[in-house]
Amino acid sequence: MIFNHNKWMNYAILLAKRSKGITGKNPPVGCVIVKNDILLSSGRTSSSGRPHAEENAINSVKDKNNLLGSTMYVTLEPCAHENSTGMSCAKLIAASGICEIFISYIDPDPRTAGKGVTILKKSNIKVYQSYLQDDCLDIYDGFFSRILNKKPFVSLKIACSLDGKIALNNNQSKWITNDLSRNYVHLIRSQNDAIMTTSSTIISDNPEMNCRLDGLENRSPTKVILDRYLKVTHDYKIYNSSPNTEIFTYSLLEIDKNISKNKKIKNIKIEKGLSNKDYFNTIFYDLAIRGINNLLIEAGSKINTILLSLGIIDKLLIFRSGKIIGNEGIPMIDNLNINSMNSIENYNLSYLRTFDDDVLEIRKLNK
Repeated sequence: MIFNHNKWMNYAILLAKRSKGITGKNPPVGCVIVKNDILLSSGRTSSSGRPHAEENAINSVKDKNNLLGSTMYVTLEPCAHENSTGMSCAKLIAASGICEIFISYIDPDPRTAGKGVTILKKSNIKVYQSYLQDDCLDIYDGFFSRILNKKPFVSLKIACSLDGKIALNNNQSKWITNDLSRNYVHLIRSQNDAIMTTSSTIISDNPEMNCRLDGLENRSPTKVILDRYLKVTHDYKIYNSSPNTEIFTYSLLEIDKNISKNKKIKNIKIEKGLSNKDYFNTIFYDLAIRGINNLLIEAGSKINTILLSLGIIDKLLIFRSGKIIGNEGIPMIDNLNINSMNSIENYNLSYLRTFDDDVLEIRKLNK
């Protein structure tokens, strides 16, 4: 019998992508169990992070005898650390009767990091590693960054005119891009653990910074506000939309007592006098400790410029319309003070899509 391994692993990848942004600090994983090239069950990481995908897939098989001699396809190495019932996913698989497993990525979490594969092999399960690995990188770039680099994977979203302007000189920016582009931004938000903006952007635009697509409202990311001097009062939309969403404010001051009564709002004081590099590294490290894998930034030209000059943006999402504003507009990026071509960061094009007259460019930093 010819087995379509690519088909089943791609199904597992699709399941993992559906969970991106809603599994907390845990990575989104997709799992498929097949026997004689017929689907037995599937599972993905639960919205709370537990149960894991493998446990959900195994529990979905009513007659456990059907698992004997079956094949599992999973996008990340099954965990070796035990859950509340005292069973890791690797041990659960080893005891299930599954005879072979295809794995895309080895888990970098030190609690697993190859230990899951060792458990499986000791149980005489055939293990195929790095299967369709490249197709899973976009799923785990945030998790890997948090575990290995102690910072989230940082994406910068920019909506601009054809000539790279984000607003008119009077700060009017609604709407540079079209409805389709703006709806797609909400989908992107739903796939990120947190969304960051600044007090200047809030005071200027009064954004809600949530996900407003039908059916995805409950997937609004944690809100992160850079508000050094606590200029954003509690009556702005960002504090009142998505009432169940956590909000982190980073400032040099203590938060207003009226706002601090809301348990969803947490103020983190930042040391005074930090350089831009140390300021953002401190915040990114703090977010990583809090379990934020993927961070989306939507702000203005000043922050865009600082972040790009520091080289700490991992991915650019540029929505470019067909409108031309001219030199009187506000540029998406200001002066980077670059004096040598060799010092210029290069962002490789990884995805291109059109939304009527708008174009979305997704570019990743060439590391």
